Amino acid sequence: MKISLIIPTLNEIDGMKKIIPLIQKEWVDEIIIVDGGSTDGTIEEAEKFGFTVIKQKTKGKHGAAIHDGFEYTDADILIMFGADGNNEPNEIPKIISKMKEGYDQVIVARFGKTSINEDAGLIDGFGNKLFTFLANIFYGGKLVDTLSSSRAITRKAWNEIRLDDFDMTLVYQMSIRGLIKKQKIVDIDGNEPARIGGKRKMYRIPTGLKLCSLLFRELFWKG
Repeated sequence: MKISLIIPTLNEIDGMKKIIPLIQKEWVDEIIIVDGGSTDGTIEEAEKFGFTVIKQKTKGKHGAAIHDGFEYTDADILIMFGADGNNEPNEIPKIISKMKEGYDQVIVARFGKTSINEDAGLIDGFGNKLFTFLANIFYGGKLVDTLSSSRAITRKAWNEIRLDDFDMTLVYQMSIRGLIKKQKIVDIDGNEPARIGGKRKMYRIPTGLKLCSLLFRELFWKG
């Protein structure tokens, strides 16, 4: 069983310097950096640790980088991870352990009962819980965090849901289509530390509007 860790980057040198050294290579079979055009030394920092670096070729944001990373590798399990400090490296082995139990998707929930969230304010926290609640109501789920970008999915499950979103909202589509296909999905409580340097790439109003559109549009997905 081959496991790949996919890390999208765009000028995340501060986060890379603190986060990358904490990722143990023996956890996974390969670590792939999908870079969207960094100019701050992010690529050089990744190469220093011997990680595979590919240039993002698909037009779009976070979702586009994920598509490129998944297309590049032939791994059986694909783990998404951020380089901005919002994801904790010590959660990677927990994700892998849970995936080996036979789940199609494992989501690191930032708003679980034991989670500590140092990054999301009241507005972001409310929005996350609202969209998760609506996804559960519309699509028959019991998920805790449908918008978390720290997650894993099997190759089979990825191919089954045929995602066509290339923005920050790809993770929401991944959750919803997983529910539609009745995939075996589980949340595990995790933390969201404060962002380390760099510029935040998610803007509330445009993202909120895209999430609303996606929530209703998926009702008509034929699967």
